[in-house]
Amino acid sequence: MTNLARVCLVPLVLTSLLWSACGAEPAAPPEAPPAPSAAKRRFVPGQAIVKLKDSVRGLSGDALPTVRGFRSTHVQALSSGAVVMSLEPEAGRPAASIAEEEARTLEAIAALREDPGVEYAHENLYLEFFATPSDPLYPLQWNAPAIGLPSAWNTVTGNVKIAVLDTGRLDHPDLQGAWTPGYDFGEGDADPYDTNTYHHGVHVAGILAARANNGVGGAGICWGCQLMPVKVSNTGNGVTLATVDEAIRYAADHGARVINMSFGTAYDAGNPSAIYPCSNYPDIQSAVSYAVSRNVVVVAAAGNDGVQGFQAANVTPASCNGVLAVGATTKTNTRAAWSNGGSRVDLMAPGGTASSGFFGEGIGCPANDPNTWDPYSGTDQIVAPWVIGKPHGALLTGDYCHRYLSGTSMAAPHVAGLAALILSQKPSMTPAQVAARLRSTATLVPGCGSHCGSGLINAAAAVYTNLPPRPQQGTWYNASRPGNGLDIQHTAPDALYVTWYTYTASGTPIWYVSHLQAEPGEWRGDLLRASWNGSSATLTTVGGMRFTHSAGAWTFHWSLGALSGSEPVQFFAFASGTPVMNLTGAWYQATESGWGATVHSMGNTHFANVTVYQGSTPVWVQGVATSPYTTLSFPLTYVTGTNLCPGCGGTPSTSSIPVGTLSVSGSVGAPGAVSSSLSLSFPGGTWNRPSFTFSRLTGP
Repeated sequence: MTNLARVCLVPLVLTSLLWSACGAEPAAPPEAPPAPSAAKRRFVPGQAIVKLKDSVRGLSGDALPTVRGFRSTHVQALSSGAVVMSLEPEAGRPAASIAEEEARTLEAIAALREDPGVEYAHENLYLEFFATPSDPLYPLQWNAPAIGLPSAWNTVTGNVKIAVLDTGRLDHPDLQGAWTPGYDFGEGDADPYDTNTYHHGVHVAGILAARANNGVGGAGICWGCQLMPVKVSNTGNGVTLATVDEAIRYAADHGARVINMSFGTAYDAGNPSAIYPCSNYPDIQSAVSYAVSRNVVVVAAAGNDGVQGFQAANVTPASCNGVLAVGATTKTNTRAAWSNGGSRVDLMAPGGTASSGFFGEGIGCPANDPNTWDPYSGTDQIVAPWVIGKPHGALLTGDYCHRYLSGTSMAAPHVAGLAALILSQKPSMTPAQVAARLRSTATLVPGCGSHCGSGLINAAAAVYTNLPPRPQQGTWYNASRPGNGLDIQHTAPDALYVTWYTYTASGTPIWYVSHLQAEPGEWRGDLLRASWNGSSATLTTVGGMRFTHSAGAWTFHWSLGALSGSEPVQFFAFASGTPVMNLTGAWYQATESGWGATVHSMGNTHFANVTVYQGSTPVWVQGVATSPYTTLSFPLTYVTGTNLCPGCGGTPSTSSIPVGTLSVSGSVGAPGAVSSSLSLSFPGGTWNRPSFTFSRLTGP
């Protein structure tokens, strides 16, 4: 990657195109205002939204209205023609309180409103998501506030796929739009509809992802998630180990990020010594291990035989390695007496009290709903979608209702749903990382001893409430550091691949890479240097890299050995229009891993940095091609200079020499591979590849 200043060194058609970008150094972004306390702010301190009476576009930096006693800085142009501007007291004295911060901002805004050239000026208000569901039965869902879901929903409502290994799907109105294609392993066909009369899976599915704010029923834990129906019960409603083994692998192979299993082996009163630990059944352990290797979080109910003293360690699949085993808590935040315990329980979640039985009262259910287990009674269980005891083909509109049920079957989907919320925010997380997040944020269950694992899940603490925005993909630069630049590529919603183009102390171009993860308040990762052995590269950690965002501006932070620094950076927009062939992204040579290129395409202009080696040392060259066609030739230059390295002082200067050509031939759109040739001869080395395929690593 290169930055704006780098492109300015290329003596091609970009020279005039980039004139404005290569001009005077822009004003440094304002520092974030102090935060003297954790009190809630009503608006962004030190900012105002302002529009001039004669403004039809955004205000430019030199057209900002002035306010006596404040420094005005341009932050962001708005489509309305207004701008967001920063207003910092000239004295630079930190405010003693949030109230003082707000008072200063309002003082400046009042002065702006007195300016005859200002059409309007007002605060940049903070707004809140109104995430508490409006569904009619939500007030009955005591389980939601018990685990902090309303606060979590202010941040995330989910977008990943959860596999529901259960009795199959039904078209309940509260699950409309939630289902994806699935499979019926009980009957061995592609129709996962529940053809039996005990519709356990619908209640579980409703806890997971009942649609919110639809005027029907209540709200699921991950109401924005999709549900994959993977039916594991047969015509007699039996579930076999072999069926579950296949279902787990299917879910892992078809895009599920979370698997919920609200079933398991149980206590046998006729044979109290019979136990069924997963260690005795390697085939299901193999299936679970396979799913975990595919980055799937696997959740299972711990079982409902706690009254008999049964332990989760003797239940399959709850006791399998890699499974999160879930016990149940009550409405009064105690362990349910019937919930299996022991050291193998990982987490607890609301499962209901079942003071009058596992099957509670129905809401809107017809009277002819059979129940051969125990009477329907109680409202201290978990309310969720229900379908009365008829097979799928015989169901009528009035047979879809809601019901209170209890069990670890109800507790498990709370954990699975929360895992899905976390993965919706940070999809690059591994199952182990999700499990660690759930455990570290759980709260102790009073009086539970060793039977509740890490405790009751806490959604408000488990979800990430201050993840940073994602910087735009492409080239970034700091105009005050010629020749230095960054290329940012998106590899996942929570992951970036960054190449840093900079210099050694002697002025030789060198590049580093970093894989950044979204963390609270910043993007962060190790800084890596590549070394070439003649056929492949190895990476060594040499420092760290961070990106932070404040008041509309981005700051790049780096550490390299004993050195460290930070600098403002901005996105490099050098053209407009849709490219005929969009090469924006990172490219690699699959048969020779460790070298490649980053390209930024805008309109008919393509800007490339090629990352190769000078012996074993990483070195970069750059070039620009302007063409409306799908065959391009990049004349490449080798840029050197003085005072360009990280931590260097003095006045920077640069020089460049032509060193060769990169040619590519692709197709219209965003090709996944292009035919290429590369011929380079630069000081201290050559790099010639007469014919090869460049493959796309990241897309535009």
